[in-house]
Amino acid sequence: MKIRNATLNKICIKSFDAHARDAWLIWGSNSSGLEDFFRLISGEAEKEAIADRLDLPEDIGIVSFKKQQVLYESELKKNDTDFMDKLDPGTLTMTFLEDIEKYSDLIEAFDMTACLDKGYRQLSTGQSRKLLILSQISKGVSCLVLQSPYDGLDPKSCREMNKALFHLHQQKKQLIIFVTNISDIPSWCTHIGVMTKGRLTHQGERQEIIQILEQNLHTQSPDFQASVQDLYKTRVTDKKNKIEDKEQTQLVRLNKGFAGYEGTTIFQDISLSIAWGDHTLVTGPNGCGKSTLLQVICGDHPACYQNDLKIFGIQRGTGESIWELKQHMGIVSSELHRNYNVPGTTLHCIISGLFDSIGLYRQYSSLQEQKAMAWLGRLNMDRQAGTPFRQLEYAQQRLVLIARALIKLPRLLILDEPTQGLDESNRKAVLDFLKNVAKEDLCTILYVSHREDEYRSFFNQHLKMIHKNA
Repeated sequence: MKIRNATLNKICIKSFDAHARDAWLIWGSNSSGLEDFFRLISGEAEKEAIADRLDLPEDIGIVSFKKQQVLYESELKKNDTDFMDKLDPGTLTMTFLEDIEKYSDLIEAFDMTACLDKGYRQLSTGQSRKLLILSQISKGVSCLVLQSPYDGLDPKSCREMNKALFHLHQQKKQLIIFVTNISDIPSWCTHIGVMTKGRLTHQGERQEIIQILEQNLHTQSPDFQASVQDLYKTRVTDKKNKIEDKEQTQLVRLNKGFAGYEGTTIFQDISLSIAWGDHTLVTGPNGCGKSTLLQVICGDHPACYQNDLKIFGIQRGTGESIWELKQHMGIVSSELHRNYNVPGTTLHCIISGLFDSIGLYRQYSSLQEQKAMAWLGRLNMDRQAGTPFRQLEYAQQRLVLIARALIKLPRLLILDEPTQGLDESNRKAVLDFLKNVAKEDLCTILYVSHREDEYRSFFNQHLKMIHKNA
């Protein structure tokens, strides 16, 4: 791979060379131009780029958030759940892989052997990411370009990913990995590049560059956490969600909960009680059912009607309207992110959170617009108000969806790995903001995370889920 004087949007790469057996790690913040550099190297933006030289491998394998979105949308079109008496599990995992026997050791290293007989929709976010990587590897590519491969993986799966990628490196595969978090840098990478303000400011062997990277840990976090009360002065003094009656302040009560697909149990015997102010952290390995648990609570999984489940004191399955319940919920998840594939501006996306709709289909007031613009100000994204949401970079989309969930400061804020795709500074800013939300008693937080560095003292309840066969 050889690049000379290449420009794409706001990035300019004067020189970059990656040799056949190199294992490159490219690091940058969300605003550094890292995503455009990924698009350049992956060949996705080859027609848009201007370059004196742009030599890319012919047999290149790409794993990106965009690829994952395309696969997800393809599976949505094949969803026959409406014509079946049960949830359609989707295309069998094994059909995405070529020559399973040849790559059985690698599949086992990725802890995906037990998933081969599952449908795509039965996979967790982390498992679907691993499937994409295995799918590319099984095609026999010589160069693998990966965008944030560790995002969405629990610590054990991250170690398995590291082991598997190191195995590929030992097999003389060329690897180019893009990450936004310094903690994701593997010890075995041979070279590191640093993206800063659209330029590849540093590049070289790992030991030369690692100290420069560590200095970037101290970059200033975006300051969108300081003015919660300024945005919501009226809500801070609103007592309607602080009713003294204990039953009414109980937001969630699940007794010996269970859920599954096609007769396969994903989790069982889970009991959870969340009262006002019980900020709850949910952790556990990939595939243990964390996201499914949230779907049950949100009413997006049919098991919500089969369980002994109360939401805001209302027993599910008694004729209640799920939309009335969702008026008091704010939700951010990978599924929402994938589904938010509709026309509309960034501003409209945030305003849509007031109406619990994917897309904006009604008139909104000037006050509602002002509130959304205030959120864009917190994100330092005022200038992107008119930009189509789907044209934003992945990390920017994730931040906007967080603002969308928070704009109405719901009674229950449900966050399923909300910081996926964010760099250290943005991740810290989100968590600092949530700390203020908890401190000011604005809503109750239900938070799913794989990352140990996201555990915070404001979480006063911790549900640790395990695999049902553990």
